[in-house]
Amino acid sequence: MNDHSSIEQLIQRILAGAPGAQLDVEDLDLNEVGRHGRTPLMVSAAEGQLAAVKWLLRSGASVRATGRYGMTALHEASANGDAVIARYLLSAGADVDAATDQGVTPLMCAAAWGHMETAMLLLESQADPERIDCRGFTAANSAREKGEDETADLINAYASRSDGGS
Repeated sequence: MNDHSSIEQLIQRILAGAPGAQLDVEDLDLNEVGRHGRTPLMVSAAEGQLAAVKWLLRSGASVRATGRYGMTALHEASANGDAVIARYLLSAGADVDAATDQGVTPLMCAAAWGHMETAMLLLESQADPERIDCRGFTAANSAREKGEDETADLINAYASRSDGGS
């Protein structure tokens, strides 16, 4: 049986930058969420810790595990504009169109914060620019709502190209 405080301790050690070799994960469910509703992999992705992301995946963390509200590590990397970690998560099998409880996708996360490189990576990885969230917003709508017009234009241009210009 996993101890919730053990996962929280692991998360705190990851945040402190402890190398994977110094982290004891024996008998831990690496897909369990800590007190802030995120798995260790989600925290590592959010903090831009590629070495920890790689180590956690090698140690048995699931790239598709969800935390609070249905967020994934790919949502975290996308919201932070970390294209390197997003690319790694995608190569490990992350769902490019994973939707949160509110229907928010990683592309919507990248778009809302104007992370054009990450948005382009997700689009090139077959993210659906036409997916809508619970408000009926696409990624381009989310970007425009936040004043990220350049990102919205990029997504709309990509969607037009993908539709054959229709």
